Amino acid sequence: MQNDSVVQNERGGKQSAIHGRPTELPPLALIEVANVMGVGAENYPREEDGSPNWHRIGCCSNLDHGLEHAFTFLAERNKPDRDHTKMLEELGHHAARALMALEQYLRGDL
Repeated sequence: MQNDSVVQNERGGKQSAIHGRPTELPPLALIEVANVMGVGAENYPREEDGSPNWHRIGCCSNLDHGLEHAFTFLAERNKPDRDHTKMLEELGHHAARALMALEQYLRGDL
């Protein structure tokens, strides 16, 4: 996304304007997703062209797998002796798959 708008701060510093608010991103959740992606990268190495394996998985397949992780989380949450480690793992995998699907959609790789 190219941004040609230039802004100037109160000290006279100029820079490109941004539309998003990266400081609003949830850092702990993103660290967890990065951990999930790291494990995935070890289990499913990059392709010969250097692209991540998940680039070769369809958007809908990522959504299906992500939903399965979400539903597994919900099922575990309702157990009286819930496993919080499993719940964290399922949510992390759900978020990772959702981000993969979103990336694929934004890139036009449906």
